[in-house]
Amino acid sequence: MVNESPFSSRNTIKLSNNALKELLSPISEKELINKIANIKGWKTKRVPFTAKQSKREYFLMHLGANISLANFREFRIIREHFQISKIKWNAFSWDKSITRYFPDKLEKKIENVIQNLTAMVNLDIILVDEETKTIFLLLEQWQNQIVSDTFLSRVETNIPKYFRAYMCLSKKMLLVENKSEKATNEFVKIIEQAFNLTIDKIRINAMIIREFVKNNPENLTRLIIRVPQEVAGFGGLSELTLQGSDVIIGSKGLMDRHETSPINVGPWTGVSNANISLDVGKPLRASTVKDALQLFDLLKEM
Repeated sequence: MVNESPFSSRNTIKLSNNALKELLSPISEKELINKIANIKGWKTKRVPFTAKQSKREYFLMHLGANISLANFREFRIIREHFQISKIKWNAFSWDKSITRYFPDKLEKKIENVIQNLTAMVNLDIILVDEETKTIFLLLEQWQNQIVSDTFLSRVETNIPKYFRAYMCLSKKMLLVENKSEKATNEFVKIIEQAFNLTIDKIRINAMIIREFVKNNPENLTRLIIRVPQEVAGFGGLSELTLQGSDVIIGSKGLMDRHETSPINVGPWTGVSNANISLDVGKPLRASTVKDALQLFDLLKEM
C-alpha cells in the first residue's frame, strides 16, 4: 500500500547539523533559495545568501531547526536529483506517446499500480525539464529484510530501497538507476503497467559509441579500443585505453610524430568526456539531465 500518513505535514523532524549539511550538500544555492521561497509562500520575493553564509545557516534562518516530514521528502528528492552524476543508469525506450498524462496524471497512474504492491511504497516526483516533459522519480520501497547483526545472530528490520529514474515523455525514453537485474525489471514493470507500455532496454554497443565520438569529437578524455588478434597480427593484447584531456588530438599528434596511431586498430568499446561516459554492454553515466537528454537524441536515431 502507499505509505502516506507518516509523511503528513503535521509530523516534524529535527535534523542534526551533520544530517542537515549532508541533506543540503548536493543542492545548489539557487535551487535552495527557490525551494525555501516556495515553502514560505513568497510569490516574487527571493532572499539571497548573506556574505559567507552556509546553506545550513540559510536553511535554519528561514525554516528553523524543525522541518515537516513532507518538506523533508521534497528536499530529499531534490538532493537525489542533484546527484545524477554519481549514479550508473540503464537506458530504456517505450513504444507509444503518454504525453497526455503530463503533468497532472503521471503520479496518479503510477500510484494506482504501487497501491497493489505488498510492500510499503512512497513515490516522489519532480519536474526537471518542462520543454521535454522530463520528470525525476524517487520510489522508496520498505520491505522486511534479514540483516546481519553479528556472525552469530540476525535481526529482522525494515530497510528502505530507493529506485531513481528519469522519464522523458517527449523522447519516449527512461533512465533507471542500475540495480540488480531483478530489481530493475520490477521497477520497469511498474511503469509498463501504469501506462500500458512495452519498454525495451537500450544496450550500449560499439555503433552507439562510434556515433557518439563522431558527434562529440572534441575533448574526449577516454577512448577504449578493442584489438582483434586477426587485425593486429599478434596476440597478448585485447584492448587499448587512451586517456588525456583530448585523446583525438593526442592521437593525431602521435600519428604526425611517429607515423602510427592506435585509434583505428579496432572497434571502440568505451568513451568518456566531461559529461557522458559509455561502455559496451554497461550502464551509462551523465553529469546532468541536460547531458542525458542530448544523449537521448542520439539513441533515438540508432
